[in-house]
Amino acid sequence: MKITPLQTFNMNFTSGQYHSNNNVKIHIADDISGAKTRSAIRTHIYPQLLYEEDSYDEIPDYAVSIEDVYIPNMENIGAGSYKGASLFRNPEYINLLKQSNITMVVDLAGFDKLKNACREHDMEYYRYYVPLNYWTNPIFIENQTLFDKYEKELYNQSLTKNEFLCKMEDYKEKIRAERNDFMDEFIKFTHKMNQGSLYIGCDLGEFRTPNVLALNAYFNPNWTGHKSEPTTPFIKECMQNMYRNLTENDKQRLGFTKEYDEHLKEKLGMKKGGE
Repeated sequence: MKITPLQTFNMNFTSGQYHSNNNVKIHIADDISGAKTRSAIRTHIYPQLLYEEDSYDEIPDYAVSIEDVYIPNMENIGAGSYKGASLFRNPEYINLLKQSNITMVVDLAGFDKLKNACREHDMEYYRYYVPLNYWTNPIFIENQTLFDKYEKELYNQSLTKNEFLCKMEDYKEKIRAERNDFMDEFIKFTHKMNQGSLYIGCDLGEFRTPNVLALNAYFNPNWTGHKSEPTTPFIKECMQNMYRNLTENDKQRLGFTKEYDEHLKEKLGMKKGGE
């Protein structure tokens, strides 16, 4: 695997001393057990490496699970699952997923290389595409903001009252359709998440992955993994607007109970009734 070291060290796990040099390999004392080696690797004591797109790596001799190798932003998220950077740069690591009882890869970025690698390694692949403009979907925007903006656009046109009303109704129907399409895909995603035993990631696992996991944790009553939180106040606001835009049918398909609905409003910091 081609890697660009940002900062590298030789490590002596018996003494705890670290020596900087230009070698990207980790030197492990002979008398250190595999368990301690894996523990040191899991805690990311060794330096972060910048992976090149077309790089690849053979599975290290000591590796028996996905936790035995370094993957940027990798973390156990419960439910027998992990999140982190995409493995399209390291397709051989998919074998480690299988050894870790992972049965599915959830791809948030839509990498064809990852899809092909999963097929080659007999791993289930599920694509839930999260584009960079994901949070601009109408499901995350309140009605007043959307409709006020569109009304201002229409006022600049020479329209009769009936033409204005027709255009507004067409626009509202377009918004309803976009929200419905989003919810159809999101609900499918939550059902996949509920299967557990999965690895989920975007490119580097830094923004899209944790925030989609937070969205799942908030709006998926049946998720048994860690309860992730949004990374910024903006994402939290988007989630509040999403709640306001949910239909009763959406809540039913997500598996909401009355108790969960009330709990979610409280967790989102919203007043009774979603006001």
